[in-house]
Amino acid sequence: MSRRRHHRIAWAVTLLAAPLTTAWCQVGDEPGLPRWEAGLAAGAGRVSDYPGADQSQVRGLVAPVFIYRGPVLRVDQGGIRGRVLASPDWELDLTATGAFNARNNEARRGMPDLDYLFGIGPQLVWKGAGRGVSLHLKARAVMSTDFHRIDERGATFDPELRWRIRLLAGSPTMLTLSLQSTWATRRLHRYFYEVEPADAATERPAYTARAGYLGSELAATVSRRHGRSLSWFASARLMSLHGSANAASPLLRDKVNVGVGAGVVWTPWQSSAREGQ
Repeated sequence: MSRRRHHRIAWAVTLLAAPLTTAWCQVGDEPGLPRWEAGLAAGAGRVSDYPGADQSQVRGLVAPVFIYRGPVLRVDQGGIRGRVLASPDWELDLTATGAFNARNNEARRGMPDLDYLFGIGPQLVWKGAGRGVSLHLKARAVMSTDFHRIDERGATFDPELRWRIRLLAGSPTMLTLSLQSTWATRRLHRYFYEVEPADAATERPAYTARAGYLGSELAATVSRRHGRSLSWFASARLMSLHGSANAASPLLRDKVNVGVGAGVVWTPWQSSAREGQ
């Protein structure tokens, strides 16, 4: 598939794709919003082909968006979340995530391409007693798809510490800072970093991947809701793979990855009922 054709497909993809849609989770997450909203979301950014890749691509999303803020079921920019347990300080729910595929990567020339990834699993959240700090303990089963089949790719454990700060008193503009570390099973590390003997080359020796620490990511997102129906965000993310379990892999070319993204969410169709009513 040509690179040009691949980019056209990427624009139509509705999977969650880091870092763009992770930032959308921070937009409009305020009490008293409509029970449901519908409209369009659009975003673009530059992201690495995979963790540790030395190539990055400009990616984009244009997709319909539906947001539902129910007491148990929530459908928003972070995916479909079923709230299992909720208290003033703790929350247990289900969350989903995803990432773009990788085509025409020079380090993987002659090897199978990487498909779109998506994951789903439980999340235990400590909400910091309303102080703008929250701890998110996420465990996810990860799968890949080329839209013809789905393959299991192992699992991850991703503890994340998040701070939400209002930039000015009374202002709707929010700054979200987060620090997340990721540990993964051998199957996912193999998907990214293993080189089978049949795929070995002079500059790419055979390598057997192992389970363990993958990397840590620092992210900053500025978001704001304008009126009832328009929100925007801008996000920057830095991932460090220093100390990764597979730092010696010939496919882990760059131990620091940087991603940036921005986008808008427009939801002209909304319910008259408010969240919590």
